[in-house]
Amino acid sequence: MDGCEKPRTAGVESFSMVSQPHKPLLAPGNEAAWAKVNEEEAREEAEFAAKLSMDERVTYGQKLSQQAVSLLVASVKAGHAPSRALWS
Repeated sequence: MDGCEKPRTAGVESFSMVSQPHKPLLAPGNEAAWAKVNEEEAREEAEFAAKLSMDERVTYGQKLSQQAVSLLVASVKAGHAPSRALWS
């Protein structure tokens, strides 16, 4: 190296460790990134749903409902939701 070349390690160019200021994904201007995330999630959910039989869908739905009720009960017990939320 004569001082003008970029250092290389195992065939990979090095890069500056100076990074751009951190911009959270929730910050304005990240709509394109969110669109990509939403598209990927929708595709994954569609693939998952397509793999399930009707019986598996019912079982999965029941599991999700039980989780939702458990979360609601925990929220009421912790004082984060009014007891009237459990109206059953």
